[in-house]
Amino acid sequence: MRKTRLRLAAAVLPALVLAAACSGSSDGSKDADGKGGKATGSTSASAPTSGADSPSDGSALTKAQLTKALIAEADVPGWTIQVSQTDDSADTSTLTADKPACQPLADITSSKPKIPRKAFVGAAFAKTTSSATPDAINQMLVASHAPGDAEKVIESVKTALGTCKSFTATDNTGTKTPFTIAKGPAVPTGDEAVSYVMADTADKKSGAALVSVVRTGDTITAYLSVKSAGGAGTLPIDVARKQSEKLKAAQAK
Repeated sequence: MRKTRLRLAAAVLPALVLAAACSGSSDGSKDADGKGGKATGSTSASAPTSGADSPSDGSALTKAQLTKALIAEADVPGWTIQVSQTDDSADTSTLTADKPACQPLADITSSKPKIPRKAFVGAAFAKTTSSATPDAINQMLVASHAPGDAEKVIESVKTALGTCKSFTATDNTGTKTPFTIAKGPAVPTGDEAVSYVMADTADKKSGAALVSVVRTGDTITAYLSVKSAGGAGTLPIDVARKQSEKLKAAQAK
């Protein structure tokens, strides 16, 4: 049984997912062609521009440490994982909500959140299948934060879900996308977790994703799950639990 071709299957993902977690480099290192990569992390003054092997904060995991802690196919048999290398959507991956109360929800899928990430890595994963396109595709963005910031991120999301039912997001190109928000199912992993469904009202067939936000210590892992046929997917909890376990172990060293 051959592995899922995630790159080909990525064409079925809604724009929301493509803008969210394809970023695979949090520094300015060169890509495979030798060209300078564009940093896609926050440009806030408190966000570092250090390389992968230099700690971005006294206790924050570096990009190298996050990469080592990222789940591998050996960790979750039956799943195909494709680690993101570069972020081709860097110029269109920011989202600004027209309602300030909703910004924390947009920040989870934005490359420049209000609470900056210190380092991050990304990957796509799906059930290994013999078909060209899996039934569902997931993207994940694993980020480290300064002490206390990960708690602030998830608390801001929980607060936003209490009042935000819809908003219009504007990306770097000025494109406006209307979204509706609905609370998602419980996510039984990590130190804290919450989920919500973010749906593009202009694309009712495929423009929706389940967004799951998991805090493990000073890290935040954001998962975006969609069905290949369209609509929000379901977070594979076995994969999320394994990822949380690996992050906990990395922070314990």
